Amino acid sequence: MTHLSKLAQAGVLTNPTTHAEYMTFVINPSNQGVACTNIGIALAKLDVITKSINQKDLDASLSISIGFSALAWPLLFPQIPMPAQLQAFTPMQDGPRVFPATEGDIFVMIKSNRMDLNFQAAKLVMRDLASFTTLIEDIQGYKYLDNRDMIDFVDGTENPTGDERVEAVLVQEDIDLHQGGSYLTVQRYVDHLDKWEAQHTEYQEQVIGRTKMDNVELDDDVKPAWAHNAKSKVEIDDVEIKMLRQNRPWGNAKEHGTFFLGFASTPEIINTSLKQMIYADAQGDYDRLLDFVDAKTGGIYFMPSMTFLAQFDD
Repeated sequence: MTHLSKLAQAGVLTNPTTHAEYMTFVINPSNQGVACTNIGIALAKLDVITKSINQKDLDASLSISIGFSALAWPLLFPQIPMPAQLQAFTPMQDGPRVFPATEGDIFVMIKSNRMDLNFQAAKLVMRDLASFTTLIEDIQGYKYLDNRDMIDFVDGTENPTGDERVEAVLVQEDIDLHQGGSYLTVQRYVDHLDKWEAQHTEYQEQVIGRTKMDNVELDDDVKPAWAHNAKSKVEIDDVEIKMLRQNRPWGNAKEHGTFFLGFASTPEIINTSLKQMIYADAQGDYDRLLDFVDAKTGGIYFMPSMTFLAQFDD
């Protein structure tokens, strides 16, 4: 597992940092002819950008991680086999609950403990991709209080650690070039804080499945079947299948929410989680958190291994 972890991009296995930037690019139809050449030039500069900015503050722990969609892969890397399970995000809807699939060919995640360094890195990444892409979304995430989301509950409590994280997140069964990569599912949620704050704390805790103040999971005999941490959990033969959530709050007082980033060794783990959340079961239960948040985006990306990226180095 230690060897596999060394193949992963720096931001994939690490915990969320104080600040993050999430950039979504689309390939311009008029520039598709140069995309496969220019992406290699841009990828070769990522390590240079990272090292240069990190020298300004070694304690900031800046990393730049990049991923590609199923639609973009054959345009950018026509000579390289697509990762075995790379697929488009499947839109889902059940009544008023909607998980849309939205545009996105290249996704860049910049993490550090300084917002200004993230911004400098983002400017340089955008410059290097500008010859064939358009930046359609640029979201700044940040740590809120003691790793709480904007509805004031601690997020990411059940993330795996150590070897369990490596096994849950990194691809092992694919061609050598793709081993150590990871599948990333992203969604940007908007909170309806007025509706949420109108609820009693006891009901909020039932919705999340944990206590609000001290972040303790509710006992099974108290936790409803429709609690978020029950509906989002994936189990096979009573064994929980883990994923790594690197969620961060985003926004301001006017509009805000959670940027969901789920890393896994196969996108089917998170697909299963999302289906359990949005679709009501035979008892009519769905994830009640969805009564208070709306998903605005949805995409799946493959975050390739360092072995893959190294082939583009100058």
